[in-house]
Amino acid sequence: MFLRLVYVSNLSDDVSHESLDDIVEQSSKRNERNGVTGMLALDGRRVLQILEGPPEAVQSLYERIRQDTRHQQVVEIDRRMVDARHFGSWGMERRSMVDVVMLAMTL
Repeated sequence: MFLRLVYVSNLSDDVSHESLDDIVEQSSKRNERNGVTGMLALDGRRVLQILEGPPEAVQSLYERIRQDTRHQQVVEIDRRMVDARHFGSWGMERRSMVDVVMLAMTL
């Protein structure tokens, strides 16, 4: 069983698009080491992220995100245990918000 957690947040004004690319790259490597997969969707400064993986790893990551000053107004949208990963081969893929809406229709 895996934990799938979905949240939304707003990026703080000091996060540039260039720094965001670096953050995504570093986070992807760390998530891979911890067995966390999922996707990150951006629409301007708005973030929607789906995290999947071992419950302890996903919960720990979500707590770090909640305390990260680069994220503001973090709101958990969904949390559930799932038998299989939906984004198992993705690592931490960055997508547009439109792509996420389309994918959400298949979850």
